[in-house]
Amino acid sequence: MIYELRMYTTKSGKMKHVVNASATVAQKIRNGDTYGKLVGHWWSQIGKMNQYVHMWEYSDVEEMRKLRAELASREDWKTEFVPLVGPYILSQEIRLLRSVSNLKQSKGTNNCYELKIINLNIGKGAMWVKEFNNIVNKIEKESINIGAWQTELSNPNEIVTIWSHSSLDGMQTFWDDFEKNSECKNFLEFQENAVKDEQTIILRPSVCSPLQ
Repeated sequence: MIYELRMYTTKSGKMKHVVNASATVAQKIRNGDTYGKLVGHWWSQIGKMNQYVHMWEYSDVEEMRKLRAELASREDWKTEFVPLVGPYILSQEIRLLRSVSNLKQSKGTNNCYELKIINLNIGKGAMWVKEFNNIVNKIEKESINIGAWQTELSNPNEIVTIWSHSSLDGMQTFWDDFEKNSECKNFLEFQENAVKDEQTIILRPSVCSPLQ
């Protein structure tokens, strides 16, 4: 499987308009999973603002290219959806990702999601994945790691993780406990020398997101 993470920056005050148009008009045109399987569909609450973030799953890159081309050629996509959002999108980042962990579902609904983009020193990716997978199932409680991915394009030294938390307070408690957990000591020590920089965005799901 290949995963496509799309992050759009919108004009100030227009983020929810873009997200709502994508969650309603675009989803109707997409007709379910016809043009790719939707993993998650979010808007940013804390961190990098005015972000519309969505992730898609495809069997491979060729399927992704084929389905995206078919969608882009649809008349209703060009005339009904694109004009709704095009004037309000300032920039977009697209990452092609390879899953390096078991994908999971969140618990319940009304969760907040934590997107982490971790830039590693060269050659540290495989070891990061090994260390992460050694601890992730031991530390999950109310907070769940939805998945971890390594970027195929454009930065192979980049890791993307998505966590679900029942609340912002629950997220803070989870990471406080994580730092105190003796089983995480080796991972934390490894990260000190492996991570160049890290950015975090707190996301809320839109009405169409499979992850609520």
